[in-house]
Amino acid sequence: MIKVVVLGSGNVATHLCVALEKHPSILLLQNYNRKGENIAHCGVTITNQPKKIVDADIYIFSISDDALTIVNTKFSHLKGLIVHTSGSTPLEVFSSFKRRGIFYPVQSFKKNIPVSFSNIPIAIEAFHESDQQLLVRFSKSISNAVYILNSEQRNILHVAAIFANNFSNFMYTQAEEICQTNAIDFNILKPLISETITKIATTSPKEIQTGPAIRKDQKTIERHITTLTDQKKIKLYQLLTAAIQHYYE
Repeated sequence: MIKVVVLGSGNVATHLCVALEKHPSILLLQNYNRKGENIAHCGVTITNQPKKIVDADIYIFSISDDALTIVNTKFSHLKGLIVHTSGSTPLEVFSSFKRRGIFYPVQSFKKNIPVSFSNIPIAIEAFHESDQQLLVRFSKSISNAVYILNSEQRNILHVAAIFANNFSNFMYTQAEEICQTNAIDFNILKPLISETITKIATTSPKEIQTGPAIRKDQKTIERHITTLTDQKKIKLYQLLTAAIQHYYE
């Protein structure tokens, strides 16, 4: 039985607490958060006092990247394996701890949207081999996809994740606004979005690019630009069109 304490009350921490509390081979002992707030759908004991954090095998700091540096001083009394969930912050942010590591779930989380950790890839790293083995055992108990990556690789993965998720979602937001501005139901586009996601499950995205940009259909491109009324969307359309054409030249 692996004993765990989760520190934080944000999106990732909330989902971790819910998942770990129900897990048969993991004992979630406690949650620490500054406000002493209860975690929704999780009955774990809460504390907001660092000195009252109980002994555990793994302490998972799921807090903002900017706050990670204070862990070295404020939580220096903790004796277990200290890990964080950041995609871009290096292992050395916990330089004052001999036992340090990273547990990075490669997923976008919202408190009110359920997730299944079994389907979420986990990228891990640890300073000591024995702690890496502990993290592998812990991660494989909740996820079917565990990867050992160093800090440089994980940062690159995080950049790729920004392109794949955050930037693409922003494009969906732009599409929704265009539809709403013109009294068109955005739901019409959802099967198209789903089909694209289905295709990249088995095919490289590079191979399935379509549209007027890759066809160099200048008449359609010009028609679209004159159709758009928002200057920011026009610039975005032109930028992406140029990027696609340059890439496929």
